[in-house]
Amino acid sequence: MRQRLFSGVICLLLLSAVSFVHAQDDRLQIVASNSILANVATIVAGDAADVTSTMPAGADPHSFQPTPNELTALADADIVFVNGALFEEGLLEAIENAGTDMNIVTASSCVDILAFGEHDHDHEEEAGEHEEEHTVEPAAEVDSDIAALCESHYAEMEALHEASHDEGEESAETEDHEGEDAEHDHSAGESLGPLYTLNCESQDHEEEHEEGEHNHGACDPHVWLDPHNVMYWTMLIRDTLIEADPANADTYTSNAAAYLDELDTLAHDFIVPMVESVPEENRILVTNHDAFGYFAAHYGFEVVGTVIPSGSTLAEPSTADVAALIDTIREANVPAIFAETTVNTSLADQIAEETGATIYTLYSGSLSDADGPASTYVDYIHYNITTIVEALGGGIE
Repeated sequence: MRQRLFSGVICLLLLSAVSFVHAQDDRLQIVASNSILANVATIVAGDAADVTSTMPAGADPHSFQPTPNELTALADADIVFVNGALFEEGLLEAIENAGTDMNIVTASSCVDILAFGEHDHDHEEEAGEHEEEHTVEPAAEVDSDIAALCESHYAEMEALHEASHDEGEESAETEDHEGEDAEHDHSAGESLGPLYTLNCESQDHEEEHEEGEHNHGACDPHVWLDPHNVMYWTMLIRDTLIEADPANADTYTSNAAAYLDELDTLAHDFIVPMVESVPEENRILVTNHDAFGYFAAHYGFEVVGTVIPSGSTLAEPSTADVAALIDTIREANVPAIFAETTVNTSLADQIAEETGATIYTLYSGSLSDADGPASTYVDYIHYNITTIVEALGGGIE
């Protein structure tokens, strides 16, 4: 009797173990290209799916090349989220060369993509008024499913904005976002439009690409520097996970809703007051490379120069480029040069020594390690905005 009872217990334990393994096998396996995107996907997925990042925290996305093991993890994933706009060019080239067939989803499909140079406007003008300096051929075909999905996201963003902000509220941020939230004219002159309507590769990009260089072409891919764009990421990730795993739709929906509220609060209740504390004449930026355009365009800053005159950290400035930047810093009386954690600061240090500007370090293409000040996207924004604002003479006690 005792032996039969013991055998029964063992069978139950074995069945439980098999059921647990089967349940684990059924969980969505998600890979995001970089640590920022992985953090957002992790928050939306919650406990219902497994999320990993191809690029580790601290990696420079512009120079990153995946290992064979990382390519295997990508191939085994149910969904691979990428930023798009040629940000992961080296990664996508490696995938293509490996011949792997995987479900790649562009998280920025519904984001208004800026052309490089669109955000370098006079900071005395209202944010959102940009000169048209780009020529990009539209994509040959528009995916009607993506187009419909994006339209639903624009309507959802408008509803969120109306629900969380008084209609009579006026600020530099809300004036800038007025066109996006009220009309959603995503083909307006101030932007290239959503990714699904255009071809990011300009002729110049194709020529440089043939020489083995990485360049983002006409598109600025650094969309996450404006939290509104990460709200579009959140919506698209949510809808993608629901389609792939409808059994956990409630989890993905509730997680996304809570995070959208958090991002909306971050954009309006944290960033706007911080920016307004900076004197208007001080709202100028010199950054290590051209990565902070979306922040500048949305919140009324002017990017007057970059140490590396490119959207890629792999470019090399000429002697004339460096001399011109030094002159610009002196003429504009720029107090700060913003370096980055993923890029060597030696040239920025030299320019700071030459001009008397102070070096401050920001996080750009990567989160920090878990014990660092920017281990989540929300912490990343808090750290960067606080650093920028205090460096330029602002701050809220």
